[in-house]
Amino acid sequence: MDTSFSYRKIFPGNNVLVFIPHEDDEINIAGSTIYELKKENFHVTCVYATNGDHHYLAETRIAEAMNALRVLGVPSEDIVILGYPDGGPGAASSPYARGINSPINVDGHEETYGIKGKSDFSMYLNGVHSPYTRKGFISDVEAVIEFFRPDVIIGIDFDSHPDHRACSIALETAIGNLLNRKGNKYFPIVLKSYAYNTGFESIPDFYEAHLYSTRFNRSRLSNTNYDTDNPTLEWKKRLRFPVARECRNHFLQKNILYKAMKWHVSQRAFMKAAQIINSDQVYWARRTDNLAFIGETKVSSGDGAALHDFKMIDTNDISRNKAVFDSTIWEPDKNDPEKTCTIFFDTKQDVSSIILYGNVEKESRILRSRITLSNGYTIDCGPLNINGTGTVIEFPEQREIKWVQYRILKTEGNHPGLTEWEIFPPRATGSKFIKIMVDDNFAYDWTIYPNENPSIGLYTYGYDTDRPSIKWKLNESFSTLTAINEAIKSCDSIIQIQAFDENDESVKDEITLRPGSRIEALCLKYRQFWDKVEVQLDNLKIKRKHHKLKQLKKQQKGKLDK
Repeated sequence: MDTSFSYRKIFPGNNVLVFIPHEDDEINIAGSTIYELKKENFHVTCVYATNGDHHYLAETRIAEAMNALRVLGVPSEDIVILGYPDGGPGAASSPYARGINSPINVDGHEETYGIKGKSDFSMYLNGVHSPYTRKGFISDVEAVIEFFRPDVIIGIDFDSHPDHRACSIALETAIGNLLNRKGNKYFPIVLKSYAYNTGFESIPDFYEAHLYSTRFNRSRLSNTNYDTDNPTLEWKKRLRFPVARECRNHFLQKNILYKAMKWHVSQRAFMKAAQIINSDQVYWARRTDNLAFIGETKVSSGDGAALHDFKMIDTNDISRNKAVFDSTIWEPDKNDPEKTCTIFFDTKQDVSSIILYGNVEKESRILRSRITLSNGYTIDCGPLNINGTGTVIEFPEQREIKWVQYRILKTEGNHPGLTEWEIFPPRATGSKFIKIMVDDNFAYDWTIYPNENPSIGLYTYGYDTDRPSIKWKLNESFSTLTAINEAIKSCDSIIQIQAFDENDESVKDEITLRPGSRIEALCLKYRQFWDKVEVQLDNLKIKRKHHKLKQLKKQQKGKLDK
């Protein structure tokens, strides 16, 4: 396959940090990405927030993670453990949720700990353990980022597990603290991903006729008013990256991700392979080149710091199934006659777009507002998007701007305001890639079985327009997308489809389609059946070992109780 995609073209620098809640979540949020990054010789550091020690020993979970990551190419010396406890599904043991005023005690521990040969990060860095508190946790997350200063940070986003929620909020809090430091020159790429509704609890579609792209399991949403678990993230605005050949083998026993999952015996992670393995890896990007981080914000009333804390959502209770997003919002006083926020720059800035994130509370919204720039340029804005999703305001580049002001003119509901505003300079031309799709799935080699009527499409990354100048070829001859979709309706031989940017022929992709008979479809089902049988045999093989691992934790608790 001839494709222009590579992480080298997408990611700057060489250092990537993956921030992971529990041992096994690395595969949920970044399995194929980690594998491909290592193939491209990136330096990947995997940081585990917790020891995964709710039902199992830390020694068990960490050893499993080391073995799984070794399969993906990450050596043990590039694995970091912060050493906090697994908070459990109800957050009863979560320092983030319970350690507000003082450290909590979990299984006899009140501070971070590591295992033999792998100390916790605070001990490694400072020679002391960190207390089981929210403050300690956020401080360690900030310290690990500052220590490694990665060019790219990949982290978990806010989903249904309290530990995942804590990690998402703590990561954004830590990044916000760093970005807001006076004189900061560090602006990493930040990508967020889910572990459950796109992974561990996604749609079990691996054994369909084709390897499909990631699907979001909406049946597990705690609040169906939102598009994803995080109300500010829209599914249609996700980033999609291709996966390596070794990660898309359609038989689990030969798939590198399954081989890594098998090391997570305590979690029996490989039993979720049919949900996790897909033809793409999904992320949402958080830009850090927001000019709000380098200026001074003043507000007529309310909490101005909330406008540039890098958090678009927060909650005071991570344990609630249906989370209430009740903080990190600039909400001016109701009797404030101005209702303005203004950012002043030390040096003049060029500005070309602003993104406004309103309150995620559906009933409270800014209906009319005005943006004014120091040069007199003014934009009147209509209602902000619901659920706190970004309202993008683009305009001709305004140069040498001293300040930007936002004024609220009309609202509805009890708590209208902004959770964040992002002010961006003109974006430099970045890297691009395209990926040919079949029925909206990332396609590589695709077999068309009887009674299938596939449709060819294209995914684009890095373009400012929805209609880039793309040229198509069918079997080495120039064609059109319409003609290609017509030709594959009567596909009776191998077809090669190519797409490339006519303005930059280095941006390209290629797939091969071939006709498949009913007998081939039956043979596929037959091979998949035996692949499923082998998965069940793998489960039986580890059943006794899995039970013993659970007993080790019970024995430890028994000793503590005595």
